[in-house]
Amino acid sequence: MSNILDENLKFDTKFWIATFAMRINRSHPYIPRDRLWRMQFTAILTLSGACFFFLMYSIFAHDIQCGEYTEACKNTIMAIVAYTITYKYSILLRYQDSVTDLIRIVDEDYELAKDFCEEEQRIVSHYADRGVKVCQYWFVSACSTSAIFPMKAFMIMGKAYMAGEFKFVPMFELTYPWILNDYKNVHVIFVILFSLTLFFDFYATSMYVGFDPVVPIFMLHLCGQIDILNLRISKLFSNSTDSVEVVQQNLRKILVKLQEIYQFVEVIKKNFTFLYEFIMKTTTFLLPLSAFQITESLRNGELNLEFMGFFSGVILHFFIPCYYSDLLMETGERFRLAIYSCGWEKHSDQRTVRTILFMLTRAVKPLVISTVFCAICLDTFAEMCRESYSIFNLMNAAWA
Repeated sequence: MSNILDENLKFDTKFWIATFAMRINRSHPYIPRDRLWRMQFTAILTLSGACFFFLMYSIFAHDIQCGEYTEACKNTIMAIVAYTITYKYSILLRYQDSVTDLIRIVDEDYELAKDFCEEEQRIVSHYADRGVKVCQYWFVSACSTSAIFPMKAFMIMGKAYMAGEFKFVPMFELTYPWILNDYKNVHVIFVILFSLTLFFDFYATSMYVGFDPVVPIFMLHLCGQIDILNLRISKLFSNSTDSVEVVQQNLRKILVKLQEIYQFVEVIKKNFTFLYEFIMKTTTFLLPLSAFQITESLRNGELNLEFMGFFSGVILHFFIPCYYSDLLMETGERFRLAIYSCGWEKHSDQRTVRTILFMLTRAVKPLVISTVFCAICLDTFAEMCRESYSIFNLMNAAWA
């Protein structure tokens, strides 16, 4: 039997882009929560919290009061991002053991797959490769978007220097509290504040690259496991020479694996239901806010590259889980049809027939990830886009 899968196939090595990013920001569930980690986490949380505080101060103490709604929208976007990445970090901390178990199950499935037939190994390899593409999508999107902010500031400062009129240009135009605002253009203070925002930029990038591909990878892995069961159950009654005991044994293995898949899905729902509800709600506001930034820049004859990249990243933020959750639902429906079409009606053993009927009954319930109030699917994504467009129209009518 040919072995298509890599002998060293593991979650950490296959999806190294995501796991490496999580190790950089110290959120990887395998990192021991010892004294060194607590010091690192405290430093990260303190710096990120300082950025969030400065953003909120600038929004409410200056931007809104002075009627600068474009700047208020821009800083609100960054404040939502700051809160979102902290919330994601808290999810990884709260469900560390659970996420570790999910990764362990994936590794165990990869190890078992090395003894599968060639066709089943190809299925496992196909869905693992799709998971790698998700990591690559997020790496390109997050890195390209975040890199624009410091690059733009450096380019403007460089252009001013070449023209003999050098001036400091911050990454984010903020109004700082008290005396700090009066000295924000002093060399040392500017470098400190610029370094703080640059850290926030890098930290947010590592959280999006590390965290967001994880659940889609889990969903793709489940799709692969269901496709394998689909293949096996279609062959369950194909060999007329198999005894009743052999059929029951093969069916029992399918049923046990199916129960494990259902449990896997339930764990994902338990861990990430509130997170995806939060992401859906924040995306509903981030899309019109970032679109408003782009349209306002175009009205002023400018091209807002940073928020063009941010706009595409916001779409990706909710589209990817919706797309792969929809794929999981379709895969579950195909499996239900495979159960019904496997030829069970020609089998005389009543225990086997009852088991098949039980599987059919259970398969009626859609296999899908959900938020608190609705399933995560492409229909939900379309509804979110419609709501965002309505908010965008209101913003244009009120502030444009």
